[in-house]
Amino acid sequence: MKELIDLLGKKLGVDEKQAQGGAAILFKAAREKLGSAEFSRMLGSVPGVDALLSKAPDAKAGGLLGGLASLAGGNAALIANIVSGFSKLNLTSDHAQKFVPVILDYLRDKVGPDVVGKLEKTLRA
Repeated sequence: MKELIDLLGKKLGVDEKQAQGGAAILFKAAREKLGSAEFSRMLGSVPGVDALLSKAPDAKAGGLLGGLASLAGGNAALIANIVSGFSKLNLTSDHAQKFVPVILDYLRDKVGPDVVGKLEKTLRA
């Protein structure tokens, strides 16, 4: 995962903590949406994914935004958690969108295009 963190820093101009936290937030969101078993099946062969997940800041959206998102459920709650987590890293939702293609490109060589395609649909849905 060090290679991915370095790549995020270089391509997006974020520091190491932001790169780790942002990647962890997105992997965690994918795991929540796919379910732990499917996530492990898809990405379990990528070294360091489990360790990276522990670096995600608490991304539960609070206040009015969190309440509205939880009422809407599904994707709205997931998006609110991603935005909240990136905010805690002093990053914006625009940053979150820029992380996705860098992560997917990194994973393409590790897990193959089919898995990356499914992960991309999961993160963009």
